[in-house]
Amino acid sequence: MTVSIDGRRFLEELERDRGQAPSPDATRLIATAHALRSRPVGTLTVEDLRLLIGQDIGLPVSHRT
Repeated sequence: MTVSIDGRRFLEELERDRGQAPSPDATRLIATAHALRSRPVGTLTVEDLRLLIGQDIGLPVSHRT
């Protein structure tokens, strides 16, 4: 199945979850992942996507509890 997503939209918007800003002492990984969620998905690079996938961000997972 192919899904078309407007590349101008943000993960926060698509997931309908703005999330909390990371704390000032958050790791660089956490701060970066949070920042990527508020960028248009059409501007995300392969490296950005790799980071988000590695953190299980933006992936629809039906078995979460």
